[in-house]
Amino acid sequence: MKIDKQTFDLDEELTVSVDFEDNDGLIFIPKNVSVEIKIVNYFGKIVINNLSINHLEDELSLSKVGLEQNLNNLDVKLLDRFLFKQLSDKATFSYSPFDSFLKYDFSVYEKSRRPSDLDWSMFASLYVFACNVIPESIKVELTLAKYLRVSEEVFKRLLKKIPDKIFRKTGHLESRGGNLTFDAEELIKKNLNDTQAKLFEESPFLKFHSGSDLV
Repeated sequence: MKIDKQTFDLDEELTVSVDFEDNDGLIFIPKNVSVEIKIVNYFGKIVINNLSINHLEDELSLSKVGLEQNLNNLDVKLLDRFLFKQLSDKATFSYSPFDSFLKYDFSVYEKSRRPSDLDWSMFASLYVFACNVIPESIKVELTLAKYLRVSEEVFKRLLKKIPDKIFRKTGHLESRGGNLTFDAEELIKKNLNDTQAKLFEESPFLKFHSGSDLV
């Protein structure tokens, strides 16, 4: 995988090139084909802005059958998960979507202490954020459990315990979705500095997840 920059900050665009050497079970690129992807860091979410498929110059370039066969074998359905995995690797960018979340101490959950209403509100906002920015093919509960340093089962129990006055879950527990209540939004804003409050207002990923793409 080739990347044209060494940083991936908010609103920054990267050009990523992949070929058959990058096949890892998530994507399949035939030989003599390369895929160039332009991505942007949109409030912590990896957004694919453009994708182009290039057939490399060789004898197959003269064969319509060979070209069609290569394109038929191309599989990039899990490209978003592949990019997430590669950029999260500490050997590359060590990208984490949670770097774009509000600054907050979530240790109350790791230490099994009783959460306050503010703790619950931030927990709910974190869940909504993850639902929006983590690729659909990745388990959001497991990702958040690792981030909070608790087990997946503990995380699921916590999700069930969020007070109704803080958060309204949509769908069943295993499905993504939910909304912060107005009271939770006001409580969060009241406890943020100006910079964080601005982020909370501007980010489309911190208050609700409807199951549709907000980008």
